[in-house]
Amino acid sequence: MGFSKASLTKIRTGESLFAFLVYLYAFCLPLRTNLKSILLFVLLGFFLWHTVKTRPALSSILREKTFLALLALFCLTLLSVLYSSNVKAALNFVHLLATLPLLAVMFYRKLTREQVQNALFAFSFGCFLLSVYAITIIFLEYFGKFPEHLTRAGLIDWTYFSYFLPQRIDFHAPYYSLYISTSLLIHCYFLYQKKKSGDLKSMGGHLLFCLFFFALLALLSSRTSLVVTMLVLALVMVYRAAQARRFGMLVVILLGTLVTGITLVQKVTYLRIKFTENAGVDQRRQMWQGALEVIKENPLLGVGAGDREEALVKRYKENGFTEGVKFRFDAHNQYLMFGVEIGVIGVALFLLFLLFTLWKAYRQQNFLLFCFVLIFALCCLTESLLQRRDGSLLFSFLISLLLFAPRRSNQQASVAKPSEV
Repeated sequence: MGFSKASLTKIRTGESLFAFLVYLYAFCLPLRTNLKSILLFVLLGFFLWHTVKTRPALSSILREKTFLALLALFCLTLLSVLYSSNVKAALNFVHLLATLPLLAVMFYRKLTREQVQNALFAFSFGCFLLSVYAITIIFLEYFGKFPEHLTRAGLIDWTYFSYFLPQRIDFHAPYYSLYISTSLLIHCYFLYQKKKSGDLKSMGGHLLFCLFFFALLALLSSRTSLVVTMLVLALVMVYRAAQARRFGMLVVILLGTLVTGITLVQKVTYLRIKFTENAGVDQRRQMWQGALEVIKENPLLGVGAGDREEALVKRYKENGFTEGVKFRFDAHNQYLMFGVEIGVIGVALFLLFLLFTLWKAYRQQNFLLFCFVLIFALCCLTESLLQRRDGSLLFSFLISLLLFAPRRSNQQASVAKPSEV
């Protein structure tokens, strides 16, 4: 009996330590530091050690359709190394996507409801601190150049803040906007949860974070992230209002979303410039055209993960897209990029994973997971989000945390169902 108690204590201690490492990783994820890479290796080492000691039943993850689609996508990417002439580039992309199945397995049924929430808060707090740091830097820089604007707010050039703020922290604007959008989504979700429980103090805190992240998202003026986030949040609120048969509230939500959108376009200078000048539209049209032509020539398995860049640049050159050749643009569309790299089979697997996840999230009424996946999927239409480390790490972490990490109720009596996470 004593041995059993000691063993149980060790297991619980190990689980608590694992959760703490997840919090640290979540906090460091948005920060511009390599510490998250070190933490990822520490998490992996701890996971392997804990697996050898406790031998948990991981085979059940192979019965998850979502995981099988994800694993098949990764295996196809790994296979593409064999037919890529640039093996080094192919292996780099495999390494980039490795966290998708890896984190899913590492997190599988490892965290309680409270631990998942804590990890979400750690992530949003990391985004908040990074944003405060970025805002401080850009304010000091701007008013150092234009001290007279301190007393004349009407002279402030807000486009300066919109354009240079992400650059000062070495964060590509569309990806930074997606991190901010995710933080906004997290606090909107918990604001709704606290409203149901009547916790006014927590509601006030989440509301302040919501306002902060929404204002920052508007300032950054990444059109896709901003528009998609507003539409998805409005969609969920409309669904909830319709469920409750509160049709007056439904009208208020629709009108409020419309008025907010129009006001932002009118008041946020950088956003208005982007919409009126259709910035980046012609470039994307040419990128998409080039990518589609490459896919038509290599439809089933693509050109290989290592040869995607050369294939696109070659096509840009043939089409006279000199800017694409000079800057070696990717397709700025994740679906097209998978089509170029691993063919229509890869695109189908990615779409299957997204659809499986959305359907599971909907059935479980897990609206945080549903909204994140829908926002990410829509943003993939204008950005190749999984071609960069910031995008792949965000996606793999949130998917693993919200979809695979929550324990089932029969694993621990005090743990909530996945739908409550």
